[in-house]
Amino acid sequence: MRAAALVLAVVIALVVPATLVVNALRVLSTDTFVRYELARDGFPPDRYGLADDEREALALIGLRSIEPGSAGIALLERATLPDGSAAFDERELTHMDDVRTIFGALLRVQLVILVALVVLALVLARTRLRTAVPAGLLAGALVTLAIAILGVPFILLGFDRFFTRFHEVFFDGDSWRFATTDTLIRIYPEQLWQDVSTIAAVLTVGQALLLAPLAWWWLRVARRAA
Repeated sequence: MRAAALVLAVVIALVVPATLVVNALRVLSTDTFVRYELARDGFPPDRYGLADDEREALALIGLRSIEPGSAGIALLERATLPDGSAAFDERELTHMDDVRTIFGALLRVQLVILVALVVLALVLARTRLRTAVPAGLLAGALVTLAIAILGVPFILLGFDRFFTRFHEVFFDGDSWRFATTDTLIRIYPEQLWQDVSTIAAVLTVGQALLLAPLAWWWLRVARRAA
């Protein structure tokens, strides 16, 4: 029984950090964040002439195109620049289609994990394995904090390298590289991704700090019941 509880706890601990990161991405992939980010003081304007409202409109269309259940890339195919020309070329459309696929997969996997955790907690509540879920959540929260302490400074200080490595892992070749004149770079400049990385890290750490004491309390209750 102890070995089974340990294995379950380890598996849960391993999926917690990624689950918390996806939670943060859910918060940042919203109209509210995009509007705030593009309008905040100090955010670089489009150097090629897009007005703020035009830029925001295209950025929101891009966000909508990767959301599960939306019209997808067809939204980008219909989007135009102020002069009436197509806003996105074929490479940009292909890249956003890849982003939609990856983003959708992340959301689905996270949902499966959350449902599995709830089911496990309910099924094991009256067994000798009742401590497995809270122990795994506590360990996962601590692992998340350890990763943040060790990794986040390197990510933020070496953002260009991190950004490159991230895209090399998830995208083929140089399909993600675009010129500064391409619409995707104009509406989602590097500053936005730096801010997303910073805020996502803060949100992830905040979740871990909240989860750790809750899981510790749950674990104590489960041990007493055992």
